[in-house]
Amino acid sequence: MMGYKSREQAGEGMDKVAVLVDTVKGNTKRVAAAIAEELGVGLGDIKKPVPDAEILFLGSGTYGGSPGYYMHLLLRDGKFSGKKIALFATAGQIKDGKKMVNTMAETLEKKGATILRTADSTGKVIAVRFRHPHQEDLDAARQWAREIMGK
Repeated sequence: MMGYKSREQAGEGMDKVAVLVDTVKGNTKRVAAAIAEELGVGLGDIKKPVPDAEILFLGSGTYGGSPGYYMHLLLRDGKFSGKKIALFATAGQIKDGKKMVNTMAETLEKKGATILRTADSTGKVIAVRFRHPHQEDLDAARQWAREIMGK
């Protein structure tokens, strides 16, 4: 754990990082848990208002090319102006996940968010092979989280 949740670093009353996830079968939650553990934070509740965090990691499984129901509601109703957001997804096929993440990014940017990108993509997409993420997938998610945080 790297301890990114310092209130002193983020400002009074604000956490540095929050991780929210929408998952049906738990695959994306496993990825989100790996990211949260790497960053030293717990998983937030996607059914609540957008947390007051400096950096927000948002993840969803890919369902028919779209994010999950609660992620859809959060994107539609959430306040994102001035937020820095890193996006991640799980998908049966990488191209479907990338398309969904790009659509999420466009929606969030229209609402005033800044999408944190790595040099090679808008967000991290994990291909769920054999119905669950493998250790190498979880390690890749942890590495991506470090890259987003500049570590």
